[in-house]
Amino acid sequence: MSWENQATKVEEKVEKKMEFKSLKDSKENRGIKILSYGNFSTGKTHFALSSDKPVFIIDTENGASPLADKFPDAKVLNICNLEGDDVDEKDEVKNFENFQEAVNQLIKMPDNEIGTVVVDSVSDIWEWAQAYGKVKIFKLTVEDRLKQQWDWGIINKLYLTQIKKLINKNCNVIFTARDSETYNGPGQPSGRFEPKCQKKTPFWVDIVLYHEIKFINKQVLFQATVQKCRHNEKIIGKTMQSPNMQTIKQLIEQK
Repeated sequence: MSWENQATKVEEKVEKKMEFKSLKDSKENRGIKILSYGNFSTGKTHFALSSDKPVFIIDTENGASPLADKFPDAKVLNICNLEGDDVDEKDEVKNFENFQEAVNQLIKMPDNEIGTVVVDSVSDIWEWAQAYGKVKIFKLTVEDRLKQQWDWGIINKLYLTQIKKLINKNCNVIFTARDSETYNGPGQPSGRFEPKCQKKTPFWVDIVLYHEIKFINKQVLFQATVQKCRHNEKIIGKTMQSPNMQTIKQLIEQK
């Protein structure tokens, strides 16, 4: 084959790979990306498992198991300390490696075989990414502090690379996170809470939900407030009782 024909073949391959499509088609295929955060036992995992099936859970804290009877078809991989049964002796570096392997396995699966990916919780993933970066990249002990600003840049990229892989998957993706109270100054709690994860995580998702428990007339009420929504900014600030994915979709469609 002449070099002219070879060049034409290469151009044809490039043409087939580079295909623009309408934003509407892109939106329909993309799924919804959510950061769902709050204190322990506020319904974050229950909300995440209510999403479109099949649901695949990357579980860092074994929080999904109690919900097995309600969501029997969900598939779970507990990536914390897979090498042994002693959960008190967690190897954070190995745990992050397990997370990377789990993400790579999921992104290789055909999109039509996954309805939702749940990472429960991304708070642990962020802590493990820091431990992995210190030990594997900077050759420090886990207890050592990072001294340079660019050190954090490298670890941020390490974490966000995996998060972006999931964000780019054409399915729903739900990250759960624990909450952390902000402070106005030393010893001055603000009463406001933010997700306990890498600070850019909320930027990469479409929706941020804050989960709480309220006790009214001796009744326990699970609720979630929309703090961010790219799909419909009018629903920001709305609070849902017993939140689930179907309710979120209905709110998004409101005019």
